[in-house]
Amino acid sequence: MNGPDLLNLLRSGDIDPLHTHLSDLQAQFEAGKLHERDLLRAFQPFQTSDLTLSDGFQKWTETHPGTYAPHVALANWFLGRGWEARGGHTSNRVSDQGWRSLDHFLTQTDGCARHAATLTDNPLAAWNVIGLASNTRGCQLSLHDVQTQQYPDWFTRGVADNPGSVALRRVMLLHLRTEWGGSEEHMLTFVRQQQDAGQLGQTDMQRLWAEFHSHVAHHAQHFARDPDRAIERASLAADLYPPKAEQLFIALTNAASPGPARLAALRRFLTAAEQDPAVSLSGNFYWALAKAGSWIQPQLPALHTLIARELHQGDAQGAVSVARLRHRHPTWKLPDPLPALRVARDQGHTEAAEEIVYAAGPSISDTEVRGDILKAADLLSGDMSWRVYQDFPAYQQQFNLTARQRFKYLHRAADGGNNDARVELAQQLRAGKVELGGDGVLRPVDTPPLQSSLDYARHLLERAVAVDHEPARHLLNDTAEQEWNADQATRLAPSVQKPAAARSHWWDGWWKVMLVLAGLRLLAALFGHH
Repeated sequence: MNGPDLLNLLRSGDIDPLHTHLSDLQAQFEAGKLHERDLLRAFQPFQTSDLTLSDGFQKWTETHPGTYAPHVALANWFLGRGWEARGGHTSNRVSDQGWRSLDHFLTQTDGCARHAATLTDNPLAAWNVIGLASNTRGCQLSLHDVQTQQYPDWFTRGVADNPGSVALRRVMLLHLRTEWGGSEEHMLTFVRQQQDAGQLGQTDMQRLWAEFHSHVAHHAQHFARDPDRAIERASLAADLYPPKAEQLFIALTNAASPGPARLAALRRFLTAAEQDPAVSLSGNFYWALAKAGSWIQPQLPALHTLIARELHQGDAQGAVSVARLRHRHPTWKLPDPLPALRVARDQGHTEAAEEIVYAAGPSISDTEVRGDILKAADLLSGDMSWRVYQDFPAYQQQFNLTARQRFKYLHRAADGGNNDARVELAQQLRAGKVELGGDGVLRPVDTPPLQSSLDYARHLLERAVAVDHEPARHLLNDTAEQEWNADQATRLAPSVQKPAAARSHWWDGWWKVMLVLAGLRLLAALFGHH
């Protein structure tokens, strides 16, 4: 069974064939009859934010309590939900809700997977997902730890049971990346240790070296701003492992290299991807495609085929990227991602819900668009929640909302990262028109502001300033220090902020978004390049 088949069984509550299939794979793996890549690939589809799986997981764990497979799958689901909650933004743009949700789901992931590790003889898939959750929190190891091989238990215990595991070594190499708190020396020391240990074959070691050079190339491009080094290391990675030609294509695009060089790298990657159905496309790859010129024409048929495969596999983030690429290059006639976006939205993917709104044409009625906007807002989209708040009477009438729900959407918009909403809510808090209860619910009041309201208002403005929101900066600069003290503050009259004139296009500031998105996508597809 493939990934969609497994998820459909879970979604429909048809638990027994799902449980039997995964339990049989685990038994084959422990008997030495199944490769680790096939076992991990079977559990990887559960790394999704699909909310429609919730009831299925409850039934699975109740039907087969104390068994390994459902707990590992559930841990992967918690991880996928954490990644979705965080979103594909640089850390200063992640919403308060995103940070809280990420921490919650990572804690759930770790606890669930550690319990699973007690339920079978060789819990490789459990150690793997613990490692991925650990990576998401950032590198926890000093260089001295690496040099003395003081690694966390998810790695040491996993490798003790699986001395030839490439998968766990790849997760550890990711953990040691410079941008996550490690360094190139961390990674180099680790790879040399694995080579000296002699537990991996030549092909696997070559793959590990390719991963190393690819990580160095990524850091050189996005953080060190050294395009020449990025190209050099990406070339080494591609020579060692052909699918890494994707990184080379990205590096060449970043350096504005001539079209023929970029076309050659693209051709290398598409050929490698065609031969391996597990290869997926990163967010940075879509950015590089958006920068392509007419020289790409010879590779458009192969690109169409690969994108169609991506959409068929149900990759929600891929569908979002395809939608944006179609907007940038309409003459390429890429496959329509709208059906995949709708499926992803129904499964709880926020960006897919937003993209459906952005893609709505002028022929779509206001009634229909409001329905799409509300669905995105209910998936915690800050921007869409702000739209609901601004035009609340229309939504209230169409969807029978209560008057107090207006404040729910204002809070959700501000907490979700919309800077205009942050300013609006901060001013309402300072005016004593709303306050945040201990249960986290925003309520209308008409009293002098509490200290907690002033503290939250200041926090909202500081979050907006952190991403260069000028109205918030002016408010902070113009507000005397005593105004943040409830005993001295002047109660303000709220001033509603006007909406932004237009949504900035996705490709603007691509690197700020794609730095982190590439890392999250790399994690999500970590075992897809075998």
